[in-house]
Amino acid sequence: MKKIVLALIALSLSGSAHAAVTTIYVHGFHFSIQKTETAKTCQGQTTCTSYWGQQDNSSPVVHTGYDGRFNPTVAGAERGSTRLLENLNKYCRRDRGQSCRIVNHSMGGLVSGFVLANYNRNNIYNVLYVTALVSAEGGSELANIGNPVLQTLNVITLGLSNFFLNFPDAVAVLKTSAARGSYDHNLTNGTPFYHLAGNTPEWYINWIFPGSHDTVLAMHSTCSYRNVESFTRCGGQ
Repeated sequence: MKKIVLALIALSLSGSAHAAVTTIYVHGFHFSIQKTETAKTCQGQTTCTSYWGQQDNSSPVVHTGYDGRFNPTVAGAERGSTRLLENLNKYCRRDRGQSCRIVNHSMGGLVSGFVLANYNRNNIYNVLYVTALVSAEGGSELANIGNPVLQTLNVITLGLSNFFLNFPDAVAVLKTSAARGSYDHNLTNGTPFYHLAGNTPEWYINWIFPGSHDTVLAMHSTCSYRNVESFTRCGGQ
């Protein structure tokens, strides 16, 4: 009987500890002008349908809503680093017994890496781990070519009405040299990063990327490698 009671207490404590962990979502670059509304409607909210669509809210979740048209590493009211810091200060302070995990997508990976490398050197924030989904931490060879290419992709994916959408600020920071030089990618201050890369058979765009890619990001970038390599999976060859 004593063993059963102890087991139930341990299970209860385990469940309480799990419930205390908040998942912070960080979205990515915007192709659509409608999605710029995430900066106004998603910050601090439990849903962000304008970017993520439907999602599983079975555990505590909070969104980081920022204007993905602009460089997220520059301070500003609606910039990515500012908005992520707001959420970390609210939900992830070690001195308050809080803990969180970060799930990011695309340019959200650059935001997460930049913030943790530069603003968590004293371990103020208790970030258990980061899950990076097709992260743009290493930038994109597509951005190296420039904004006209992204305009063309807008037309292909969203229709002719989107041809005149311009994102020069975001494109500039997503160039591989800019993304890789924006912060020390080896500095995570104890937070492990787990990367999930994409792969596509779209042959017509292979000439832009070294190795496998998802039409926007090469695998060596999205798996957070420092050097340009022809990788076909995360974790090396």
